[in-house]
Amino acid sequence: MVRRDWILAIALSAILSLCGVFGASYVAGAGESVLDLASAISLVFLFTFVFVGLFIVGDLLFGLILKLEDSTSRITSLLARITPSWSRKSIIVFAATMGVFWLPWFVANFPGSTYWDTYYQIFQVYPENHPIAIIPWSDVYKKTLTDAWLVDHHPVLTTMIYGAFGWVSDQITGNWMSGVFAFVCIQGIAYLFTFTAACAYMRRVGCPTVVVFLTYAFFAIMPFVSTWSLCMVKDSLFGIFFIGYFMALFETVRTQGAFLSRKRNLVFFCLFALMLCLTKKTGLFVVIPTAIFLAIKLRRTTRDATTGSSPIVCLAPAIVSVAIAGLLLPLVVFPALNIAPGGKQEVLGPLFQQTARYVAYHEDEVTEQEREAIDGVLEYSRLAEDYQFDFEDAVKYRFKLDATTEDIIAYLKVYVQQGMKHPESYAAAFWGLAGFYVAPTAFINIRMVTVDTKMGDGDEKRYMLWNPDELDGLRNGLDDAYGAIARIPGLNLPLLIVTYALWLPALLLYCMARRQVKAAVLFVPFLVLLAFCMIAPVYDARYVIPIFDGVPLLACAIFSLHRANAK
Repeated sequence: MVRRDWILAIALSAILSLCGVFGASYVAGAGESVLDLASAISLVFLFTFVFVGLFIVGDLLFGLILKLEDSTSRITSLLARITPSWSRKSIIVFAATMGVFWLPWFVANFPGSTYWDTYYQIFQVYPENHPIAIIPWSDVYKKTLTDAWLVDHHPVLTTMIYGAFGWVSDQITGNWMSGVFAFVCIQGIAYLFTFTAACAYMRRVGCPTVVVFLTYAFFAIMPFVSTWSLCMVKDSLFGIFFIGYFMALFETVRTQGAFLSRKRNLVFFCLFALMLCLTKKTGLFVVIPTAIFLAIKLRRTTRDATTGSSPIVCLAPAIVSVAIAGLLLPLVVFPALNIAPGGKQEVLGPLFQQTARYVAYHEDEVTEQEREAIDGVLEYSRLAEDYQFDFEDAVKYRFKLDATTEDIIAYLKVYVQQGMKHPESYAAAFWGLAGFYVAPTAFINIRMVTVDTKMGDGDEKRYMLWNPDELDGLRNGLDDAYGAIARIPGLNLPLLIVTYALWLPALLLYCMARRQVKAAVLFVPFLVLLAFCMIAPVYDARYVIPIFDGVPLLACAIFSLHRANAK
């Protein structure tokens, strides 16, 4: 290791240590630090050296895997037989095999797991349920009613898809059971083939067999992979397009832009990017910076490697996404179809959470002018009562939809002033939620229930969705078994969110940089997704779906690129 490697290892380790210590401290204290500043700094210093040691061990393991692949060992030959290869027959066989591993979870969750969000999206497509609410939360529901056809609180595309499956099922069977089951089957099969094909392709482009096998096994046996792939929620739909988007990004990097010389590939790359933006609001924030970094990386090779005359080819996914998802839909299509926007509370939510904590802990210092500015955008009288260190929705849904731009600007000025007075209060509000994602404080929860719900008024209410009682034993048994294992220290390392959200990406970044593999752009989507997790309204594994699904493929990509460079 040269000096540059040591500096990188120490820098990354310090970041991981800081996140781990402060995140764990505030989560353990339910929004209050259980460590004083001196103790926290001491632990950060200590764990920095621990992580440096882990980086060294991880880097040695990286090298051993490469040596194993280069040797004609029996282990490699055996794994080659049980790892998917890039052929139609192999992909079909291994996708079916993965489906067998998923089957217990699929049966236990019949007709398929959903969220209350899913219920409300299907609910919107029924004319008799109108007017509908812009903010679908019980405490403010009636205050935010609108005569719009649909509301863009959740992406309209997913609302229309889920609504179509639910409504058609209702017309045929009188409930949503068959529709949810059909959708989960289609999405599940799509995931099976996507995972298997991605593994097969990684093997085709030179990823070591052992790494591809472990990736395939990960997708097959990890309960959080199968259960979230079989869930009818926007994050799961976003996740499957993210895999396609990442594979296109990887191919562009691997071929130095030549991948985009074929119009079909460029179209698919743009479509995957657009679908990220149409299935989740964070999509644009993933696509735009990734496209910019990709264009910068390939600025010297794009002119020769592709049919484009400039790096504009690399920006195409972002241009298409912004034009359609950022401009055409909200400015033209939504007004024309009477689709209401979802409100500004989603963007301002993290700030509202910090303001609520400030009011809860320092209300005696809030001036009348500050109170009026806050009350212009939020229900001030409810802030202290609604504040929860790990749940942002209770605060952000108090947002006043009639707040003007001037009201928001006035609030932002107060937000800055109060943050300067008590920065530790804002830090506590941040770490109280971020700690679940960047510290070893939470395992990846799985979704083992659908929304047991009715629809209608009075005596006309009818059950639309439920879990059959006959499957309670299997469903609860699997859920309890997973939870028991996930709570065992040490053994639960592969089940912790931080393992995939922060630790493994950091290790891969170090191994990549140490071997001078120039592919940092591959980390950009994961960094953006992690940033949004850290300001998420609540801790939930569904926000991490594309991360824990994508990180194993990121590992495959780094191994493949290193072997290609070595040749």
